[in-house]
Amino acid sequence: MPIIADLFANNIFLSILLAGVIAQLAKILIITLKHKQKFHFKDLIITGGMPSTHSALVSSLTTIIWLNQGLSPLFFVVFTFSLIVLRDAMGVRRSVGEEGKIIEKIVKYENIKISKFHYSLGHTPMQVLVGLIIGFISAIFSYIVS
Repeated sequence: MPIIADLFANNIFLSILLAGVIAQLAKILIITLKHKQKFHFKDLIITGGMPSTHSALVSSLTTIIWLNQGLSPLFFVVFTFSLIVLRDAMGVRRSVGEEGKIIEKIVKYENIKISKFHYSLGHTPMQVLVGLIIGFISAIFSYIVS
């Protein structure tokens, strides 16, 4: 299939894919080994936790665009949107997640009957930093091998 071959020959696609896969697999390993939780298929798309897949994806994209095009207008557009994603992962999403924990405690304490309660924690600065490193290394690797 030429389309698939073209995709995997494209270092931008490869960089993003590699960063996302590594970050999600690391997250699953941490959940199952460190936290002793059973693997569930939904863990493949889990949000929050170590490392930040959001950070890995945007740092990978920003880095590979920089490696391919230098300080081009596209690089600055991607860089700006990456900063927004990173800030959101640590800021708004983290705050909403902390509020979710409190609401969950209230629901349990008041014995409120709801079918299922779910919230996403967002990310700590360390989780974002590890994601940034994964993305950066994925981009460097993809750039070198292509």
